Amino acid sequence: MIRVDNLGKIFKDKKRGEVLALQDVSFRVKEGEIFALLGPNGAGKTTTLRILSTLIRPTSGDAYISQFSVQKHKEDVRKLIGVVSYETGVYERMTPVEIGYYFGRLNDIDDAEIGKNLEYIFHLLRMRDFVDQRTETFSSGMKQKTVIMRALVTNPQVLIFDEPTSGLDLLTAKNVMDYIRLLRENGKTILFSTHILWEAEKLADRIGIIHKGDLVENGSLEVLRQKTGKRDLEEIFFSIVGAKNDLLLATEAPRSQRV
Repeated sequence: MIRVDNLGKIFKDKKRGEVLALQDVSFRVKEGEIFALLGPNGAGKTTTLRILSTLIRPTSGDAYISQFSVQKHKEDVRKLIGVVSYETGVYERMTPVEIGYYFGRLNDIDDAEIGKNLEYIFHLLRMRDFVDQRTETFSSGMKQKTVIMRALVTNPQVLIFDEPTSGLDLLTAKNVMDYIRLLRENGKTILFSTHILWEAEKLADRIGIIHKGDLVENGSLEVLRQKTGKRDLEEIFFSIVGAKNDLLLATEAPRSQRV
């Protein structure tokens, strides 16, 4: 359902010059699967998801949602995806119902279908108590549900979550994770990024570990356990990232300092 082929991205910075954000990143996400992209802040997770969301273009490589290239078929890709980001805001003078209809109509969905979709979403996310309230009064958890609703109203096949629990309290974060699990049970294909290890461990069918723009490992938790000899995802993560750091240091060190 999602295919990422040798993605590379270089940003130009006035102070630092060219900054390598991604280097030859490749992975697959199967239909109906949850894939977690795991890495520290600045590892390249958000850059990858922005490329898949057609918000920025890669410097090299390509990515596909179904058979559609994110570079050549942007409109087709956008019809298949829903995107939730920790940076996504809400229109504070609108209600969830109004936001749902607004975004549904933007995607050329008729009102009857929008209404049907919203009824399902409001039930799924337990939003019925506040769907007619302006979002300016909402808690962070209520706002996050509204953002998820906005992504779901078009009934997308693929959902992309970028740090979906960032800034949320533990209870609300758990609820968001529960919603992601429910969406998978309803047949959605889900790619989400996080730097919170327990989220990936609890939810993901497969995990990709990205570090300094490089996808250093990719597989199920059991596969990663076999590769590293570790059981806990935290130990797995730090053993992989630590080994990558050691390799980078050895590569970058002067020849006289290498061992």
